[in-house]
Amino acid sequence: MALTAASAFWSAGSGTTGFLSKNARWIALALAALALWWWLRPYFRVLFGLVPEDAKMQAGGGDVPADFYERRKTIATRLHETLTGNALTTEGRCEALYDALQWNDNQLRVIHNAYKNAQGQTLHQTVGAAYTDDCSFLGMSDGLNTTLLQKLDTLGLT
Repeated sequence: MALTAASAFWSAGSGTTGFLSKNARWIALALAALALWWWLRPYFRVLFGLVPEDAKMQAGGGDVPADFYERRKTIATRLHETLTGNALTTEGRCEALYDALQWNDNQLRVIHNAYKNAQGQTLHQTVGAAYTDDCSFLGMSDGLNTTLLQKLDTLGLT
């Protein structure tokens, strides 16, 4: 009985080996195309115009310290996680929005660019979709969201 099961597995395996050896070129081509698509996917969004151009820094918009610029991706990820997460289970939305309102115009442009390049949508779209800023007693206020949206509109970061 054990010999029958082993021979059944062997014949099933040799059928699979035959399929793989016959179609190895096509399988390798499909895997190479998948890997190429995976590596170049962020560039496709820019190439096909799905991601808007980066906002340029403005003279008089404030300085961007080097450490802030180095942390831009981390800050953008924090904003994305807090704004798109569930308001009941995600903490820090109020603090993240308050921090965003403290940045000068050029710092906000840097974060806007990092956010849209990483997430494929603008910070304005995400803040507009968030229904609460999670700052009030019951978490139903949207005051910081509205203020940040107004600041983004003023800077042309939509």
